[in-house]
Amino acid sequence: MTTYALVSVGCPHCSGQFLENAKLVRPDGDAWCPHCEKLFTLDPGNLATRRTLAEAKAARRRRKERLTELRATWSDVPAAPPKPMLMGDVLRALDELLDRLDGLTHKRS
Repeated sequence: MTTYALVSVGCPHCSGQFLENAKLVRPDGDAWCPHCEKLFTLDPGNLATRRTLAEAKAARRRRKERLTELRATWSDVPAAPPKPMLMGDVLRALDELLDRLDGLTHKRS
């Protein structure tokens, strides 16, 4: 997964194509053409610009969904390991086991 969702933008001045971060491509926003070095406004009235804006919106949506999926997998990290038992609890458990073993040996005899 790339860090940025990129969309192809067409410059109305030189007709050059370049990639722009989808996060920055918004209606009535500005874009800078690296070919002719001109700043232009993304006019939603233009058919090509409308198509680019729709692609940018879809790219932002896909990126958001992907990040949500990744965050969901990160939340599946197991909880902290259980705290160690206290010495009294360990001794009590051992006493219970020894009593059970004594009971088993008396039944066999």
